[in-house]
Amino acid sequence: MPEQLRIPFHNHSNQKRLYFRFLVLAEACLLELIQAHFKTDACKIAVIVFIHTHSYNGNYNPHLPVILAEGAFFPSN
Repeated sequence: MPEQLRIPFHNHSNQKRLYFRFLVLAEACLLELIQAHFKTDACKIAVIVFIHTHSYNGNYNPHLPVILAEGAFFPSN
């Protein structure tokens, strides 16, 4: 998260909704990249995205660790 966005994130009136949208956006971006790579929107991805709200030193720094399986799934196959 860029430093200039941390205070608005921290002070947001509905952090739960904001964090959820942050997670959904990350997954959507990864899916779009994988679909562009395979040149089809028929594929699915296996991804785990979770949120950390603080860095290792305790400072507020929302960020998204991601576990992404290699490749993509093609449900029609």
